[in-house]
Amino acid sequence: MRRLRVDVLLLLLVVAGVLMGLRLYGSAGGGEGGVEWLAAPYAEEEAFTVQQEAHDTLRVDAMPKSGPPVRFLMFNVKNYFVAGEQQRSRYTSSPKPEEEREAVAEVIASVRPSVVGLVEIGGPLALEDLRRRLLQRGLDYPYHYVLTRGGEDRALAVLSMYPMVQNHSQRDYGLYGQQRRKLLRGILDVVVRAEDGRLFRVLGAHLKSRVSDDAAAAASLRQREAHTLALYIREVMAQQPNLPIVVYGDWNDNPSDAAVRILEQGVSNHSALRRIRATDSRGEEWTHYYRRGNSYNTFDQIFVNTPLRRRMKSADAEGVVDIPAARCASDHRAVWCELR
Repeated sequence: MRRLRVDVLLLLLVVAGVLMGLRLYGSAGGGEGGVEWLAAPYAEEEAFTVQQEAHDTLRVDAMPKSGPPVRFLMFNVKNYFVAGEQQRSRYTSSPKPEEEREAVAEVIASVRPSVVGLVEIGGPLALEDLRRRLLQRGLDYPYHYVLTRGGEDRALAVLSMYPMVQNHSQRDYGLYGQQRRKLLRGILDVVVRAEDGRLFRVLGAHLKSRVSDDAAAAASLRQREAHTLALYIREVMAQQPNLPIVVYGDWNDNPSDAAVRILEQGVSNHSALRRIRATDSRGEEWTHYYRRGNSYNTFDQIFVNTPLRRRMKSADAEGVVDIPAARCASDHRAVWCELR
């Protein structure tokens, strides 16, 4: 009888361990259903800022054919960490200095965009810190979303003056050819509805850094990540072929490099993208300065799909922000364009 009690006790302990493991590690799938336990504290943030609507309620064919320009800006804000943020990796992240955070807000406010795509934001607390600084400058972004992943402290985020009516963001998305390995920072994917009813699907990504002991392996990984994103874009466009899509990111590759060419060419004719050729006040395209290598690169780029490109006009403005605050804000420069 005593042996039976011991066996039952052991069985109960095993079951409890399995349940605890499921709770800690969550689902292994992609999208909102695959949220990791590390990201659980942010679930309320996501639900509060995205007004999720059913897929079939977004009538692309009922959208206005044209309208006033919607200004979009993307910015790698370089380790925008704040005190109190949940640490998601084994590395210690120092808060971004106050003067640099003020400079980030100054850069964004100089363009006054309606929608902002961010790279290297720390998390919900960092995003709230930036929103507060922008509000002090007369810019209110009531709709916002941050995509975090366990093991990575640098997140993707979006700020919007318009409602975000769908969220398809992929937190745990399998890497092309290596399904057990995931995209390190996932794919940010939300649908924004402008005041006149126009819809814009905003996708964001951040590819593998060039800081590596094996440059060839890092380049190969960036190509694999780009191919993964290109396949994802093909599926998105197959579902809603006429939906305007803007894709932003820090690709850590220049326009002539393989990863960017993969994104631009797409994996099919209908999924090809057009790169926005933004320049600064001197006509220069570079967006990143690598001090150690004394090199200028165009890593930060915006792409649009064919339906959106057809809506855009030659008079629509675009640019790279080169105000004095840009030098303090980040080692990257912000890129912006007007969408239709």
